[in-house]
Amino acid sequence: MAGSKLQQEETASRWQWMLFVVVVPSLFAAFFLLLIAKAAGIDAVKAKQWVDSVPFVAEWFDWKKKEKTLANTIETQQQTIKRQNQTIAKQKKQIEQLKSELAAKDEEIARLSTQQQLPTQQEKGGGQASAVDVISMYGAMSDKQAAAILAKLPEDEALEVLSRLDSDKAAAILEQMPAEQAANLLSSLHKWAAREEGAE
Repeated sequence: MAGSKLQQEETASRWQWMLFVVVVPSLFAAFFLLLIAKAAGIDAVKAKQWVDSVPFVAEWFDWKKKEKTLANTIETQQQTIKRQNQTIAKQKKQIEQLKSELAAKDEEIARLSTQQQLPTQQEKGGGQASAVDVISMYGAMSDKQAAAILAKLPEDEALEVLSRLDSDKAAAILEQMPAEQAANLLSSLHKWAAREEGAE
Protein backbone atom coordinates (compact mmCIF):
# COMPACT_ATOMS: atom_id res chain seq x y z
CA MET A 1 0.00 0.00 0.00
CA ALA A 2 2.82 2.32 0.82
CA GLY A 3 4.45 1.38 -2.50
CA SER A 4 1.38 2.37 -4.51
CA LYS A 5 1.14 5.70 -2.65
CA LEU A 6 4.76 6.36 -3.44
CA GLN A 7 4.16 5.47 -7.09
CA GLN A 8 1.16 7.87 -7.30
CA GLU A 9 3.23 10.68 -5.85
CA GLU A 10 6.00 10.02 -8.39
CA THR A 11 3.51 10.12 -11.29
CA ALA A 12 1.96 13.34 -10.02
CA SER A 13 5.39 14.92 -9.55
CA ARG A 14 6.35 13.98 -13.15
CA TRP A 15 3.24 15.76 -14.54
CA GLN A 16 3.94 18.78 -12.40
CA TRP A 17 7.54 18.82 -13.55
CA MET A 18 6.40 18.68 -17.24
CA LEU A 19 3.89 21.43 -16.63
CA PHE A 20 6.32 23.80 -14.92
CA VAL A 21 9.47 22.94 -16.85
CA VAL A 22 8.18 22.41 -20.43
CA VAL A 23 4.65 23.73 -21.03
CA VAL A 24 4.67 27.01 -19.08
CA PRO A 25 8.12 28.14 -20.34
CA SER A 26 7.12 27.24 -23.93
CA LEU A 27 3.95 29.31 -23.71
CA PHE A 28 5.90 32.16 -22.10
CA ALA A 29 8.56 31.98 -24.84
CA ALA A 30 5.93 31.98 -27.64
CA PHE A 31 4.11 34.94 -26.07
CA PHE A 32 7.40 36.77 -25.55
CA LEU A 33 8.44 36.13 -29.22
CA LEU A 34 5.10 37.44 -30.51
CA LEU A 35 5.47 40.53 -28.32
CA ILE A 36 8.99 41.17 -29.63
CA ALA A 37 7.85 40.58 -33.23
CA LYS A 38 4.98 43.02 -32.78
CA ALA A 39 7.28 45.61 -31.26
CA ALA A 40 9.79 45.09 -34.09
CA GLY A 41 7.04 45.66 -36.69
CA ILE A 42 7.07 42.16 -38.16
CA ASP A 43 3.76 41.47 -39.87
CA ALA A 44 2.16 38.03 -39.35
CA VAL A 45 1.28 37.78 -43.09
CA LYS A 46 4.90 38.42 -44.07
CA ALA A 47 6.01 35.84 -41.53
CA LYS A 48 3.72 33.29 -43.19
CA GLN A 49 5.16 34.17 -46.59
CA TRP A 50 8.66 33.70 -45.17
CA VAL A 51 7.66 30.32 -43.73
CA ASP A 52 6.22 29.36 -47.14
CA SER A 53 9.52 30.21 -48.83
CA VAL A 54 11.58 27.94 -46.56
CA PRO A 55 11.76 24.63 -48.48
CA PHE A 56 11.10 21.92 -45.88
CA VAL A 57 8.92 24.01 -43.59
CA ALA A 58 6.69 25.10 -46.47
CA GLU A 59 6.22 21.51 -47.60
CA TRP A 60 5.37 20.44 -44.07
CA PHE A 61 2.64 23.11 -43.84
CA ASP A 62 1.28 22.51 -47.34
CA TRP A 63 1.03 18.71 -47.33
CA LYS A 64 -2.68 18.79 -46.37
CA LYS A 65 -3.44 21.25 -49.16
CA LYS A 66 -1.51 19.14 -51.66
CA GLU A 67 -3.29 16.00 -50.52
CA LYS A 68 -6.68 17.65 -51.07
CA THR A 69 -5.63 18.91 -54.52
CA LEU A 70 -4.35 15.46 -55.46
CA ALA A 71 -7.63 13.86 -54.31
CA ASN A 72 -9.60 16.34 -56.45
CA THR A 73 -7.34 15.60 -59.46
CA ILE A 74 -7.81 11.84 -59.03
CA GLU A 75 -11.58 12.23 -58.80
CA THR A 76 -11.66 14.40 -61.94
CA GLN A 77 -9.55 11.87 -63.85
CA GLN A 78 -11.79 9.01 -62.73
CA GLN A 79 -14.86 10.90 -63.99
CA THR A 80 -13.09 11.56 -67.30
CA ILE A 81 -12.20 7.86 -67.65
CA LYS A 82 -15.81 6.90 -66.91
CA ARG A 83 -17.10 9.31 -69.59
CA GLN A 84 -14.54 8.01 -72.10
CA ASN A 85 -15.52 4.39 -71.38
CA GLN A 86 -19.17 5.30 -72.02
CA THR A 87 -18.21 6.99 -75.30
CA ILE A 88 -16.19 3.92 -76.35
CA ALA A 89 -19.15 1.64 -75.58
CA LYS A 90 -21.47 3.83 -77.70
CA GLN A 91 -18.99 3.86 -80.58
CA LYS A 92 -18.64 0.05 -80.45
CA LYS A 93 -22.43 -0.25 -80.71
CA GLN A 94 -22.42 2.12 -83.71
CA ILE A 95 -19.64 0.08 -85.37
CA GLU A 96 -21.62 -3.14 -84.91
CA GLN A 97 -24.72 -1.49 -86.35
CA LEU A 98 -22.76 -0.19 -89.36
CA LYS A 99 -21.23 -3.65 -89.91
CA SER A 100 -24.68 -5.24 -89.98
CA GLU A 101 -25.93 -2.56 -92.40
CA LEU A 102 -22.87 -3.13 -94.61
CA ALA A 103 -23.49 -6.89 -94.64
CA ALA A 104 -27.12 -6.27 -95.67
CA LYS A 105 -25.97 -3.96 -98.48
CA ASP A 106 -23.43 -6.54 -99.67
CA GLU A 107 -26.16 -9.19 -99.81
CA GLU A 108 -28.40 -6.83 -101.79
CA ILE A 109 -25.56 -6.02 -104.22
CA ALA A 110 -24.86 -9.74 -104.73
CA ARG A 111 -28.56 -10.40 -105.34
CA LEU A 112 -28.85 -7.55 -107.85
CA SER A 113 -25.68 -8.54 -109.72
CA THR A 114 -26.95 -12.14 -109.96
CA GLN A 115 -30.23 -10.89 -111.40
CA GLN A 116 -28.35 -8.75 -113.90
CA GLN A 117 -26.06 -11.61 -115.02
CA LEU A 118 -28.90 -14.04 -115.65
CA PRO A 119 -31.14 -12.45 -118.29
CA THR A 120 -34.65 -13.83 -118.50
CA GLN A 121 -36.16 -15.49 -121.58
CA GLN A 122 -38.23 -12.39 -122.11
CA GLU A 123 -35.10 -10.23 -122.40
CA LYS A 124 -33.62 -12.72 -124.90
CA GLY A 125 -36.76 -12.52 -127.01
CA GLY A 126 -36.48 -8.72 -126.96
CA GLY A 127 -32.88 -8.99 -128.24
CA GLN A 128 -33.99 -11.05 -131.27
CA ALA A 129 -36.70 -8.57 -132.12
CA SER A 130 -34.20 -5.74 -132.02
CA ALA A 131 -31.86 -7.61 -134.45
CA VAL A 132 -34.78 -7.89 -136.90
CA ASP A 133 -35.42 -4.19 -136.45
CA VAL A 134 -31.77 -3.40 -137.22
CA ILE A 135 -31.87 -5.49 -140.41
CA SER A 136 -35.08 -3.77 -141.52
CA MET A 137 -33.41 -0.39 -140.91
CA TYR A 138 -30.55 -1.35 -143.24
CA GLY A 139 -33.14 -2.48 -145.77
CA ALA A 140 -34.87 0.88 -145.61
CA MET A 141 -31.64 2.88 -146.04
CA SER A 142 -30.21 3.94 -149.36
CA ASP A 143 -27.50 1.61 -150.69
CA LYS A 144 -24.82 4.30 -150.48
CA GLN A 145 -25.65 5.17 -146.85
CA ALA A 146 -25.82 1.53 -145.77
CA ALA A 147 -22.45 0.87 -147.48
CA ALA A 148 -20.86 3.79 -145.59
CA ILE A 149 -22.15 2.51 -142.25
CA LEU A 150 -21.17 -1.13 -142.89
CA ALA A 151 -17.68 -0.01 -143.94
CA LYS A 152 -17.15 1.39 -140.43
CA LEU A 153 -18.48 -1.69 -138.56
CA PRO A 154 -16.26 -4.60 -137.49
CA GLU A 155 -16.15 -7.35 -140.12
CA ASP A 156 -18.15 -9.94 -138.13
CA GLU A 157 -21.02 -7.47 -137.49
CA ALA A 158 -21.01 -6.39 -141.16
CA LEU A 159 -21.15 -10.08 -142.23
CA GLU A 160 -24.11 -10.75 -139.92
CA VAL A 161 -26.04 -7.79 -141.34
CA LEU A 162 -25.25 -8.73 -144.97
CA SER A 163 -26.22 -12.38 -144.40
CA ARG A 164 -29.65 -11.39 -143.09
CA LEU A 165 -30.39 -8.89 -145.83
CA ASP A 166 -32.11 -9.75 -149.08
CA SER A 167 -29.46 -10.84 -151.66
CA ASP A 168 -30.39 -8.00 -154.07
CA LYS A 169 -30.09 -5.39 -151.27
CA ALA A 170 -26.78 -6.89 -150.09
CA ALA A 171 -25.40 -6.80 -153.67
CA ALA A 172 -26.47 -3.17 -154.07
CA ILE A 173 -24.74 -2.20 -150.79
CA LEU A 174 -21.53 -4.04 -151.78
CA GLU A 175 -21.53 -2.15 -155.12
CA GLN A 176 -21.34 1.14 -153.20
CA MET A 177 -18.29 0.02 -151.13
CA PRO A 178 -14.66 0.33 -152.21
CA ALA A 179 -13.68 -2.70 -154.29
CA GLU A 180 -11.09 -4.09 -151.88
CA GLN A 181 -13.39 -3.88 -148.86
CA ALA A 182 -16.28 -5.38 -150.83
CA ALA A 183 -14.04 -8.26 -151.97
CA ASN A 184 -12.96 -9.00 -148.39
CA LEU A 185 -16.57 -8.97 -147.19
CA LEU A 186 -17.71 -11.23 -150.07
CA SER A 187 -14.91 -13.71 -149.36
CA SER A 188 -15.74 -13.77 -145.63
CA LEU A 189 -19.46 -14.00 -146.42
CA HIS A 190 -18.83 -16.97 -148.71
CA LYS A 191 -16.81 -18.78 -145.98
CA TRP A 192 -19.45 -17.95 -143.38
CA ALA A 193 -22.25 -19.27 -145.61
CA ALA A 194 -20.26 -22.49 -146.28
CA ARG A 195 -19.86 -23.03 -142.52
CA GLU A 196 -23.57 -22.43 -141.96
CA GLU A 197 -24.46 -25.01 -144.64
CA GLY A 198 -21.94 -27.51 -143.20
CA ALA A 199 -23.47 -27.10 -139.75
CA GLU A 200 -26.94 -27.89 -141.09
